[in-house]
Amino acid sequence: MENHLSSVKNSSRLLKTFLDSHKEMGVSELSRQLGLSKGAVHKLLMTLESEGFIKQNPANKQYSLGYTLLELGNKVLRNHNLTDFSKPFLQKLAKTTEELVCLCVRDERDAIYVDKIEDSQHPIRFNVEAYRRFPLYATSASRAILAFQDHTFIEDILLGEIRTYTPYSLKEPEEIKELLKSIQQRGFEVSSNRRNVGVTGIAAPIFEASGAVNASISIIGPTDRVLPVLDTLIQQAVATTKEISAQLGYRGK
Repeated sequence: MENHLSSVKNSSRLLKTFLDSHKEMGVSELSRQLGLSKGAVHKLLMTLESEGFIKQNPANKQYSLGYTLLELGNKVLRNHNLTDFSKPFLQKLAKTTEELVCLCVRDERDAIYVDKIEDSQHPIRFNVEAYRRFPLYATSASRAILAFQDHTFIEDILLGEIRTYTPYSLKEPEEIKELLKSIQQRGFEVSSNRRNVGVTGIAAPIFEASGAVNASISIIGPTDRVLPVLDTLIQQAVATTKEISAQLGYRGK
C-alpha cells in the first residue's frame, strides 16, 4: 500500500510540475525537478500517458499535459457551486452599493435568480423572487447572459412569442438582437422600466475558464436612486464579475 501511495504522490508531483511551466519538458528536466531517477520518471510518464494525463510530442519526444486533465477541469467547473463561491462577492457588492444584488444563472432556455443579498437602509427597496424562472431576454441579468451565447441559440430563443412585462419591454426580435450586440461589446447591461416600471438593473456576465457565460450579477434598485450614481454602479458590477471570472480561471479581457 505504501508503494502505491508513493507512486500516486510522485505522479501528482509530476503533473504539478507543469503548472509552473509554459513549455514541454523531457525526462531529464523532470528528473532533476522531482529529485527522482530518470527510470522512475519514465515509468510515471508512461503510466500517465496511457491514461491521457500526459502526452508526448513525437517530433521532439518532450512531454506536456494531456486532454484528460482538461476534461477533469471542465467537470470541476460544471460541478462548482457558484452560489456558495460567489456569495462573499455579492455580500461585499451589496454592502458597498446599498442596493439589492442578485446572482442569475442560465438553466437551459430560462434564467433563474439563485441568490440575492440586500444590505440597504433605504425605506424604498426593490425585491425579486428567488428561484423563479423567466425568459433569457426578460431582465438585465438574463440579457447579460444571453448576449454571450452563440448566434444559433439566440435565434432559437427569440423565435417564439416575446413576452412583455411593461409598456417599455422590447417586443421585436431584431430590437433585442441589437441590444444583445451592444451588451456584448460594452460588457454590461443597463435597463430601466423593461421588467418593472421605476426600476433599473445593472448586470455584468461571469465568464467561466472556457469563456462560456452561464451566470451574471446584477444590481437592482429604484431608478431615481440608481441613475444619479449609474457610472459608479456599473464600474462596481463589472469589477465584481471580473474578479469572480478570474478566480474561476478565465484569462480573457
